[in-house]
Amino acid sequence: MATINSYNSSSISTLFSGLGSSQNSYGIDFTTYNSIKNGSYSKLMKKYYSNISGNNIESTSNKSDKTQSTDVQKNNAVRNRDNAAAVVDSASNFKSSELWSETDEAYKAVTDFVKNYNSLVSSTGDSTSRYILNTASTMVRYTKANSDLLKQIGISIGSDNKLTVDEGKFKSADMAVARSVFTGAGSYGQTISAKASTIYGNAVSQLSELATRNSYTSDGLYSYVSGATYSQYT
Repeated sequence: MATINSYNSSSISTLFSGLGSSQNSYGIDFTTYNSIKNGSYSKLMKKYYSNISGNNIESTSNKSDKTQSTDVQKNNAVRNRDNAAAVVDSASNFKSSELWSETDEAYKAVTDFVKNYNSLVSSTGDSTSRYILNTASTMVRYTKANSDLLKQIGISIGSDNKLTVDEGKFKSADMAVARSVFTGAGSYGQTISAKASTIYGNAVSQLSELATRNSYTSDGLYSYVSGATYSQYT
């Protein structure tokens, strides 16, 4: 399909000759033109005719694959954003020195981190963003590379790449070792936090792109990311 950039100057002049008014020379206002472009106009017409007896037009209860795909991407991006933020938040709790002097509190903090990590592994697996998938893949590989270290404090990695904490083994482990696993520059916990932060940023960017998809500027061009649109997802 030809894009607007392939139109000649005469076509563009004719199509957008009505920029100073609410309609172009074809009698279509830009809101309607955009709705035709993104498929919402078609859905509206299907809905209208589906209510008229004797017609065989498909009901709009069955969305187009494109619309479903966009909705799924948005929902998944929100999950990735929120799960990534949760991982970063839980990892920040490890910085408290008092935490590691209380075994029960340390266990609670680690299990919270593991829960959020597992949620992030699940949601990133459904992502369509190559940036999120690449970072998540690196995160999982890094976790596997540290499997022996994690095992020392009762944390194991399942076949689904999710973590499990054995309460008894964790509480009987050396808390100095546990603390070194999750705190300090270059530690496992802080490295995972950094990767989660990257996923968060990628998810926000994806949401911004999806929100501005098929929207036009006043010049009749597609818009992408504006500061206001980006900021609403951070």
